[in-house]
Amino acid sequence: MSGDEASNGNWLGWSQVLAAFLVQICTLGLSNSFGVFQSYFEHDLLNSFSPSSIAWIGTTQGFLSSIFGIISGPLYDKGYVKSLMYFGVALNVAGLLCTSFAGQYAWVILSYGIAIGLGSGALYVPSQAAIQTHFSPEKAAIPTGISMTGSSVGGIIYPILFRQLESRFGFSWTCRAFALINGVLLLTSCLLTRPRQSRELERNTSLQSFSWHAFYDWKLVLLGVCGLILNIGVDVPFYFIPTFVQKKLELSAGVGDSLLAGINASSLLGRIILSWLSGYSTALITWQFSIIGACVLLFCWWIIRTLAGIIAFVILYGFLVGGLTSLIPSSIRELDPYSEVIGARIGVVDGFQGAGFLIGPPIAGAIMVTSAGYFGVSMFCGALYLFLFILVGVLTYRRSKSSEEDDNENTDVSNTRREESST
Repeated sequence: MSGDEASNGNWLGWSQVLAAFLVQICTLGLSNSFGVFQSYFEHDLLNSFSPSSIAWIGTTQGFLSSIFGIISGPLYDKGYVKSLMYFGVALNVAGLLCTSFAGQYAWVILSYGIAIGLGSGALYVPSQAAIQTHFSPEKAAIPTGISMTGSSVGGIIYPILFRQLESRFGFSWTCRAFALINGVLLLTSCLLTRPRQSRELERNTSLQSFSWHAFYDWKLVLLGVCGLILNIGVDVPFYFIPTFVQKKLELSAGVGDSLLAGINASSLLGRIILSWLSGYSTALITWQFSIIGACVLLFCWWIIRTLAGIIAFVILYGFLVGGLTSLIPSSIRELDPYSEVIGARIGVVDGFQGAGFLIGPPIAGAIMVTSAGYFGVSMFCGALYLFLFILVGVLTYRRSKSSEEDDNENTDVSNTRREESST
């Protein structure tokens, strides 16, 4: 979609931002709050299972919500937007309701991990892709960043609500209350979502439900690999900050839950500010600087010994991670600004990210129970981000070289046409 076709700044465009914001609250916001579920499961419902086994519940949710993008992306491009979203709402609400009745590990992973994960995957791509159809490439970063703040808002609200409701009404009724909240917010999002497709795409009935063409773009695949590495480490602090506070700093569970809400609050600012800064350079360059900052913090995580230290870590890490996650859709758009299959391209990167969601926290949980403890987890995450910094640097360099070659080619074509017209 060209810039002059975009509905930059009008109500229809910003209503898509609101719709995606609500989806983010109920999907990634809930996922970012898994730390309170992890802590509850470890000390109560599933106390006979290891931290690594419990982490598989949350990572299954994150994995399926991302990997399903490989399917939901092409389906979005074919026009099945509302069907995808209502399917996602039904699974999200049903998953929370079933979790409220679950008493065994298998039922928890089936309801919370699989059902909510698939529901989130059906909702994420349509809501984000709809924004890209209403804003031109150079103006899409800020609306995307604003919509992604919903995951931070959800990450603030759910931990606080969980602790308040669980202590008064129990775990089952807490999950049912979450189901009611998500049902109302997600249905509102479904009513608001109205993607603006090009006429050529609307007439294209030959689009396949799954397209391999996006995998031929090596820059997109490399960005997907970067997303995979990012997601192996990005959620580890979200999962284990509450237990770190209790076991390492010997503070109460309430402090851990408050810090989890704090890390989501600071990520809200990061999503907005870093998305705004990317407008003065590129999303990829802003992404790279955020990665190296997060890398330093993760290497230093294990040495924290005081409440003040963990508060500083939470604020800084949350701010940087907010930018890291919200800049991915804009980075996809930068690689091919006028692609007509934006849903499929987002879905491909989402698929790579899903693998990272699946394996990161369980690996960290397995390291934690060894003699390496939190030192090993800190080194593991820091090393991942150092490697990620190098990969994004390669991608940024190659993209700039490709842009220069395209500009030179366009200049040569223009000069040739000018010479032909003069003769």
